[in-house]
Amino acid sequence: MDEAMQDDGLDREACRQAQVEAGALVRLGEAIRTDIRAGRMYGASVAVARGGRLLYHAAIGEAAPGRSARTDDIYLLMSLSKSFTAVLVLQAIERGWFGLDDRVADWWPAFGAAGKQDISVRQLLTHCAGMPTGLMPPVDVPPAQIGDLALFAGALATLPPLYPPGSQVFYSPTAAYAVLGQLLVLTDPQGRAFRDIARQQLFEPLGMRDTSFGMRPDAARRVPMSYTPAMSTLEGQAVAGLLNHVLGERAELPAGGALSTLDDVLRFAEAMRQEGRLGDVRVLSAEVLREACRSHTGSARNMGWEGYRQEYGLAETPAHYSLLGGQVRGEGQHLSAAGRFASAGAFYSVGRGSTLWMVDPERELSFVFLGAGVIEGLAHTERLSRLSDLVTAACQ
Repeated sequence: MDEAMQDDGLDREACRQAQVEAGALVRLGEAIRTDIRAGRMYGASVAVARGGRLLYHAAIGEAAPGRSARTDDIYLLMSLSKSFTAVLVLQAIERGWFGLDDRVADWWPAFGAAGKQDISVRQLLTHCAGMPTGLMPPVDVPPAQIGDLALFAGALATLPPLYPPGSQVFYSPTAAYAVLGQLLVLTDPQGRAFRDIARQQLFEPLGMRDTSFGMRPDAARRVPMSYTPAMSTLEGQAVAGLLNHVLGERAELPAGGALSTLDDVLRFAEAMRQEGRLGDVRVLSAEVLREACRSHTGSARNMGWEGYRQEYGLAETPAHYSLLGGQVRGEGQHLSAAGRFASAGAFYSVGRGSTLWMVDPERELSFVFLGAGVIEGLAHTERLSRLSDLVTAACQ
């Protein structure tokens, strides 16, 4: 932590210089403590920066029962991992491995089976490809082996699309980005494993020293995926048990298997805020980043939210998927993890029940939240919306 940081994680002088209300960030920490006291989560690591100044950097509560949270704890990022994979895909496009609108089957003929011959890279990035919408697709792969990318992606290649590709937007938790990860492996001129492509082209250049796909043997600070007693469900416990078991050193889950720390995710978010650059290092061209961080699904409805919409009477929610493994805030008033007051161009990525990075380029704002204790579904998005609003409201 920077020496200017106080015990509460707040740098008041940096807040003054960045024109951010320090008291609002104090309220951010208190909102998280309220969730902890209510038994909804164990703890969190949180960071807020504006214009490159680190304003708030705190570990709150516990990483697991009886273990105090630390800012260098290593979290399973869940679907926030998709943003790393998406950047690798965009890098591959920049380097000529394949094109954004290329058909995947042109580079991986086996993938074209069962009616998938016209699915494009863009459709996979934006969840328009008709790939399975469940956490565990109906493939003949034991759950304990989903970290074997070649095996899992090869099984996915045999499935038919759930709907005509390009006809709707329906979130694919694991399948679409597993296909993208395997496409990277098959087209990489150096013939590297997926985890090595990520390490060499993204994590090492950005100084993300504690980030990896698959659990490194030295990662003793890992935060286990868990639920508090109040938030536990049989399905959730099964998912937690599976993921805590399969994420060994060799596991490759492009859609949800990255592990990282607060500082590393903030470095990534800052690189995205600065149009693909962090310091002297550029991981994407500015033009590609500007195109990637806008909505690529227009006003199309997010079919993955239909169950919530019908059950809770929510307004129709636009998908607003970007090419960066996440979404864009967009215009209008609707539930968004970026909150209701972020700029329309704010973009972000969310991990199941526990993680978020959000960038509001208009305000030069970056916000990272890594939570211990999963809050599922709609409640997680509502929680992130509330926290993001507190961060946005701090900007003067």
